[in-house]
Amino acid sequence: MQYHKNTNLVMIVVVALLSTVLLNIGSMNLTLAQNNDTNLKDTHDFTGFHSNIEQIKGHVEMAAFNKFFNDQLMTLGHTLHPIEEVLTLVTIPLASSDSELNNTYYSNLFQLSTLASQNSTLDEFENHSQSSFDLSDKVIATVVSADILSSTEHNVSVIKDLLTVSGAEYAEGVSNGTIMMELEYQDGSAFIDRAYSIFNDTQNISNDTHIITQTLSDFANLTDSVNNLKDPSVIDQIITKINNELPQDNNSNTKAVYSSEDYISNIRGLLNEVETALQNNDKVKATELATTAYLDNFEFIEAHIGKELSDRGEDLLREKLRDQINGNATIDEIKQNIADINMVLDKSTTVLGSPSQ
Repeated sequence: MQYHKNTNLVMIVVVALLSTVLLNIGSMNLTLAQNNDTNLKDTHDFTGFHSNIEQIKGHVEMAAFNKFFNDQLMTLGHTLHPIEEVLTLVTIPLASSDSELNNTYYSNLFQLSTLASQNSTLDEFENHSQSSFDLSDKVIATVVSADILSSTEHNVSVIKDLLTVSGAEYAEGVSNGTIMMELEYQDGSAFIDRAYSIFNDTQNISNDTHIITQTLSDFANLTDSVNNLKDPSVIDQIITKINNELPQDNNSNTKAVYSSEDYISNIRGLLNEVETALQNNDKVKATELATTAYLDNFEFIEAHIGKELSDRGEDLLREKLRDQINGNATIDEIKQNIADINMVLDKSTTVLGSPSQ
């Protein structure tokens, strides 16, 4: 997901990508209408759903931020990112709860991307950004019940998930005190802001004022460290500290913390499920599973396996596999690509097990 600033060729490619995405999503919505009986693997994963919508809100905020500073490429990047990835993960639960809102949400975010790719005014873009942000809140409230949204346990689990994702994005974006991939760097910062916002809005998150004060201080330290491009290991340490300070519980909605080996195992299992979904002619589910394999798993090991394997895995898993699912590839072609992805995972396991890692 590399976006380089002020490059006309890249802008042309990104605008072309937007057109392709809009066409693909249009066909996805049609497919969705034909698969009303599609179910979530876990219909109670409110943490994952809420966190994904908060990530969309973070992208919307960063798009408006970049629009204000007249950076069209980064503005477009932050409007495309949710469409390319996160929307796939929220389609099924949202459509199951309110299909009309699902279509409205899609259309709204597409329109924001169109405004980003065109020479829209700042007022036009900011007004639509606000509508996207407000609609995101409506989406959360539609899928997640009020009693869950008001619970400390749920909000803490979302905060922890956002912080974990922000650490992975930051590790992709920053190396040796230098921003290597600005979009990922901004993602990390935006998701930290969303986590802090939920923390600040959650009532009775702790009865211990010392813990509240300490956590607030750690959030400030985290933001300052991100702004000063500290090493990703420092960011991870602060995130771990905050997560350990937040209330611990056995809430089944709280997402587990995985090792790199766990993520690789998850990816393999999800790829097997992709094949099963395709054999059942369920492209919507297959796309969701492939997206989960990349976004919720492979992204967390990219910073640890080296650029060559990271780029290869991203090309096969994030780009090629999803293009195949939503295109005209045969099941044998998709199986071959999955075999190639598993080879990348084999090599990643070797790299992760070496003494230098």
